Amino acid sequence: MKKPIFAIGILFFVIFLYQFQTSDYMQNRRKMYTAASCTAVTVRLNKVKPKDWKVDCKGTFADNSDTLLIEVPLITSNDKIPLKIAAYRELANHLNFVAKNSPNDNLERTSWVKISVTHPTGQADGVISGMMLAKMKTVETPAALAEHLKTSVRVKDNFPEVDETKKKN
Repeated sequence: MKKPIFAIGILFFVIFLYQFQTSDYMQNRRKMYTAASCTAVTVRLNKVKPKDWKVDCKGTFADNSDTLLIEVPLITSNDKIPLKIAAYRELANHLNFVAKNSPNDNLERTSWVKISVTHPTGQADGVISGMMLAKMKTVETPAALAEHLKTSVRVKDNFPEVDETKKKN
């Protein structure tokens, strides 16, 4: 063999191409161009969401496990409102934002939407089916929106309980 460096270069290039195909960058590109409802919602939300949100899809449509995961930090400016109440308020506002800024037909086909509002002292999670979140787009009055949220969103949190008697003293 007259030029072994050329053969070694070709070998390294082939190895590089195989590793690049399995990289996270290529996995995300491949996922973005795969036709799925959750992916379509994610692509649309990534264009309009605030920079501190994390939006991702897990699961597949075939087995009804496709879940839109949204993680939002809780930023409060009013210290008079307890963190738990502020977290639930932000949870409702963010769900409304997702409903209004997502493609309605794709949101209906997404099985679940899970949103987490995080703070250093706790976290509030809400889970709602995509069909119910898509219906939220048509709700106009605040009272109807509150009723829709009560009946369709399952929530849980781990914020510490505040004892009102200690707070007054």
